[in-house]
Amino acid sequence: MLTVGHNDVLAAFAATGRHHPYLAFTLNSLCNLDCVFCKPRCMPDYGHKDRPLSIADYAAIAREAGTWQVKKAHCSGGEPSLRADILDVIGVLADGLGPDASIGMTSHGNLRKGLSVEQFQQAGLTYLNVSLHSLDPARSSTIMGGGDPRQARTTIDTALALGLSVKINCVLQRTYLNDAFEVAELAKSLPIAVRLIELQNIGPAQALFDAEFVSEAEARGQLTKWFADAGEVSRGDLGVRSPGRYLQPMGWAGSIGFISNSSCATCSDANRIKITPTGVARPCILHNRDLSLKPHLANDTLSDAFGHLFRAMLERNSNEAWQGYHYVDYDLRWDRMERPEGAPVLPLLPVAGADTGRLCAARLPQPGEEQ
Repeated sequence: MLTVGHNDVLAAFAATGRHHPYLAFTLNSLCNLDCVFCKPRCMPDYGHKDRPLSIADYAAIAREAGTWQVKKAHCSGGEPSLRADILDVIGVLADGLGPDASIGMTSHGNLRKGLSVEQFQQAGLTYLNVSLHSLDPARSSTIMGGGDPRQARTTIDTALALGLSVKINCVLQRTYLNDAFEVAELAKSLPIAVRLIELQNIGPAQALFDAEFVSEAEARGQLTKWFADAGEVSRGDLGVRSPGRYLQPMGWAGSIGFISNSSCATCSDANRIKITPTGVARPCILHNRDLSLKPHLANDTLSDAFGHLFRAMLERNSNEAWQGYHYVDYDLRWDRMERPEGAPVLPLLPVAGADTGRLCAARLPQPGEEQ
């Protein structure tokens, strides 16, 4: 049931014209592949020594989010299909957000043995994002540290046959640029959205960046034949939040878009509330307004927590850094990475047991300072 506080915050958010927030759950840090630009096993928080959220926790978060008119939840990892309870997670998110909700998952497409796309669809999944960086098995294995793109393609075909929306995530690398274009060309015959993603100079990708980075502008320059007579597909129609344009070449069944967080990163329309495996909610990767949901789950005060998260999203409109480019990035998919600290930017919620010392803001670099 909506309260007066809910209504006020929701009305203020609607007045901004931005997309309504959605929940982006990182379900685990574990992956059975080892992509060269990700390498999760190199990260200090790999494996989670803390206790993850339970099915009951996900159900409670989804029910509360539903009262805030949240209609989308996305699950990623790691590789989320490695969770033994993944189908239950999908099920309670779908139940909590209601029959019109959009429930998605990002996977490398080589699903854990015993799982099928049909099971995910029956649990409530409505769309699937597949990470695919080459169609050649040997080159794909070199990029991803294993797996089989043929199996990923079978996953894609099955998802489409079941009526799921499908997007493909493909990271641009100079060595494998033609591979990325071959992946993109799948949209010629399939009703999918292929997102060509710029390499980011963070984490393990730092070792590759100077040699392998390819900008959106350079990639577009090599695809002028495709885009010459292309029509634009709205982000709303595709169900995506990323700010890039999605173009559908003449006669193609699908579309191609770019996620360009290195050359033209902007988050003025960002609407993702990230929730880590152990229940830390992060409305922004730049400013530390992190909030542990576990005390709120224990004390039945999730409504207060969501009020905090929505206010944090709203205040982007009064922060110059959120109106244009951001200059720093942190890999905050998981739990154990240290957050930069600074002056608090929101009133701290008086929750018993909460680690309020971590509810603070990161200081943005100033012009002329080293990044």
